[in-house]
Formats: sequence, structure tokens, C-alpha cells
Amino acid sequence: MRRVGWRGLSAAVIVLACAPLTGGCGIQNSDVIEAGGPATVEAFFNPDVDMLLFFRSPDGGLTPVMRETRASAGFGSEYIEPGAPTRDPSGPAGPVPTEKVVLELLSGPGEADRAVGLTTAIPAVREGATVKVEVARDGGVTARLPVAVKALKPMALRQLTCTIAYNEAAEGRVVVTLRGDDGAVTSGRCDLAPGAAD
Repeated sequence: MRRVGWRGLSAAVIVLACAPLTGGCGIQNSDVIEAGGPATVEAFFNPDVDMLLFFRSPDGGLTPVMRETRASAGFGSEYIEPGAPTRDPSGPAGPVPTEKVVLELLSGPGEADRAVGLTTAIPAVREGATVKVEVARDGGVTARLPVAVKALKPMALRQLTCTIAYNEAAEGRVVVTLRGDDGAVTSGRCDLAPGAAD
């Protein structure tokens, strides 16, 4: 016969003693209800006024971040940090160039991004660095970057590839070739499904 220690016995007594209390409060037993996966929020990316950047989430996945842009006093446009008090309704006149979007990605997560735990795997680039993006006849995209591509971690490659792919094609389904300042070249597709976070 198996002996039950006093700790196991007292725990069983507590559970049995509390069981009638839950019934007396009108709480009824129920089966487990499957609620599915985590809730998702669908956002609509408008390339005429938005930039789509990809950062590393706290769980190590890849997360899209949408930033609205507005016309700046000088050349081009600037991004609006989420929660900024003023938004210029005039906005940029047409899609933000992918070069500008990539430079924004290279500058790292903004204050609001960092506040929710977003980070980047892309190393810092020198000030005044430039990016050149070209689209081939077959629809493929080549980006010349101010970073050593050979030394980039897989997450950094995914951040760059997905940011470029989604800013060049609505569904992000283009082949992206990255050419680094070290002469290295790598090609691939964004491995995220449209509207999904990894």
C-alpha cells in the first residue's frame, strides 16, 4: 500500500474543502474552450504615405513596423514616430523611395519601437552612407548597401530582404539581391507571409 505524506494529504484536504465553495458561488464547470492562435490586427500599408520596416521582436522573430511619412521642410520626406503630436496632411508626393526606407531601417528602431522591445541585428552604419536600389526587367531587386553583407547574421539579412521586398512589391514576393561594400552578394525572398509576423 502506498503511503501518503502529510503534505500530500493536507493539499488533498484543502482541494476537497474548497471544491464546494466554487459551486456555491454560482461558478459552473465547463470544458476547455479552444480560442485559436493569438489575435491579429490587419493594417493596410499605403506606399504613398507609409514605410514598412522589419525589426527583431522580443521573442527573436521578425516584426513589421509601419511608419507614416510626411513632407519635410527640406528634400524628401521624414518618418513620423508613432504617437507624434502633429501630422502633416500634405504628406509626400508619391511612394517613399526604397533607398530612403532602407536608410531608415539602417538607423535602427525608433524610441517607440524600443519601448516595446524591438531591436535590430543590422550593425550601425557610418553617417552619410548611401543605398542604391535597382529593379531589373524580370522584377528582381538589387540593393547596394553600406554594410559588409558577408558578416551579416541571418536575422539582419531577413530584415533587409523583407524591408526591400515589401517596399518594392505589395505582396513582398520579389527576389532581393543584396550587394555589400565588402563585395559579397546574397539573394533571397522574404520568408514572411503577407500580413504576418514571425
